[in-house]
Amino acid sequence: MDSSFTPIEQMLKFRASRHEDFPFQEILLTRLCMHMQGKLLENRNKMLKAQGINETLFMALITLESQENHSIQPSELSCALGSSRTNATRIADELEKRGWIERRESDNDRRCLHLQLTEKGHQFLREVLPPQHNCLHQLWCCGQI
Repeated sequence: MDSSFTPIEQMLKFRASRHEDFPFQEILLTRLCMHMQGKLLENRNKMLKAQGINETLFMALITLESQENHSIQPSELSCALGSSRTNATRIADELEKRGWIERRESDNDRRCLHLQLTEKGHQFLREVLPPQHNCLHQLWCCGQI
């Protein structure tokens, strides 16, 4: 993806010069947001891949880490990730396979299952978050977008 936004801006200026009612500012801002989103996703996916994880698994771990007791029901994880319950089960399967979570029965209701972040999951986050934060800092402060 070309990192320069200039060609898009030039194209929009040309269209605006030919069409008096062309909403230049609104379209420019929309296209700029889309351009930025693409750059952010490209950078983030590259960073996560280097850490051996994808966005979905990472967000599931962060969701668990952000909960009281670092535990959540699968249906709540599904809702937090905006995914189906079936997909949340697949995500939990992968996290469990990597040793980052455990499935536990509720103390109050044996029918209720909780996904619990393990020490290995906490350790993984402690390792990957500082480089991610540094990468984001570099991205925003150094004009890499």
